[in-house]
Amino acid sequence: MIIPFNMDDPCFWPEFLIFSIFAFPISGIDICSRRIPDMLSLPCFLLIFFVRILFAPESLLMFLGAALFGGALFFCIRLGTGGLGLGDVKFAAVIGLTCGFPLVLAAFFIASVLGFAAAVILRISGIRIKFLPFGPFLCAGTVTSLLLAHFLQIFKYFFVY
Repeated sequence: MIIPFNMDDPCFWPEFLIFSIFAFPISGIDICSRRIPDMLSLPCFLLIFFVRILFAPESLLMFLGAALFGGALFFCIRLGTGGLGLGDVKFAAVIGLTCGFPLVLAAFFIASVLGFAAAVILRISGIRIKFLPFGPFLCAGTVTSLLLAHFLQIFKYFFVY
């Protein structure tokens, strides 16, 4: 069985590349129009899904579970606060499929910290905005968590006796 963020996971770099290609337009559109379009998040999900099927089908259920977890978590947050849109919910499922469990938790945590830091900086600088799009922070949190997990795995190979 392939463990998420394992050095032997053949899906890491293809999935990372696919996610990164979609992350830039998703971030830009969310900043400009405060929405994450399905025409970007659905193809991203499907491409990552097919990469997982082709290269590591034995881990597919675990990653689909992480996708379900991410989508369900953000849907509950949406119901409770109303602060997230359905695009964020669907994009959280994409992040779950990309990261797997438990790395999806790190991605969401990093995204939340980055979003909070941005809100504090904007508040301190006197800039008042009514809504702060969360998509760019989700993208940054996901990319950061994937790269950190990958490079920590590399260091493990160098420092294990």
